[in-house]
Amino acid sequence: MADQALINIFGNHAVLGTYIRSIAAVIRALGSDKFEEALVKFLSDVVPVDHCAIFTYSEHGQAGHLFTHSQMPQQKAEQLARDYVERFHGQDPNFAALQELKDADYHGFSHRNLNEDYDPAYQNHFFDRSGLIDKASSVGKIEDGQVYCNFYRMAGSAPYSEKDWAALKDLLPLATAMVAAHYDAAKAKGHVHLDNGSENIVRKSIVHNIVSHDVEPFTSLTNRERQVCERILLGYTTTGIGLDLNIAPTSVATYRKRAYSKLAISSQNELFALCFRTSNQ
Repeated sequence: MADQALINIFGNHAVLGTYIRSIAAVIRALGSDKFEEALVKFLSDVVPVDHCAIFTYSEHGQAGHLFTHSQMPQQKAEQLARDYVERFHGQDPNFAALQELKDADYHGFSHRNLNEDYDPAYQNHFFDRSGLIDKASSVGKIEDGQVYCNFYRMAGSAPYSEKDWAALKDLLPLATAMVAAHYDAAKAKGHVHLDNGSENIVRKSIVHNIVSHDVEPFTSLTNRERQVCERILLGYTTTGIGLDLNIAPTSVATYRKRAYSKLAISSQNELFALCFRTSNQ
């Protein structure tokens, strides 16, 4: 019965085998920087998705941005995500429902009409000006809150068809569960775990003192560039840094590139060497 249900989504057994391998690729990427591309590829092979925006909500309802994968220019996509987190998430019609679903392992939201169900300012900012024309959403439980998954079609693509919606209804529980697992895995991988808690505090303090605003050559860095460098030195992954600072992995990469340029280095090893020389001056 389960096999038949999968075949109804994917087609014949040969096609099903292809998608199972695609799912395996997503699972292998859990907790890594390759996850978002693997997820979007899997989804788009079944139901093409133009813009994927994943947010988090803490147990206290604080919004965060996990990642965005989009066909629109990266800077524009990242700005939309920041605007949502910092200014607009409370106007999302799904936000009130999210507060009531804190203990739900999964919930899929009904199809919303992007021309009628949203506040005019919200609709203008996120849909009319950005070219997003159709949306499927879901929420899943994570260790310390929720992941809120949004999958869009953009102008130039057709809105989701009835066949697309039927496939999404079956796929979203799986996709949302994988996003939740990715978040928990990335958060675990992104932090340095030492047996001695006090040792961890001391290590963080040492790194913070080295990468200080009044210590050369780190005086040229912005606060965000300095924060990224600190976490690189502490062993955080790119995804882990993003989770800790509540920014997307692509933003982490941008801050890292800017910091390395200012420090006249090009790699993590050179950053470690630079800090070693600084600490011994």
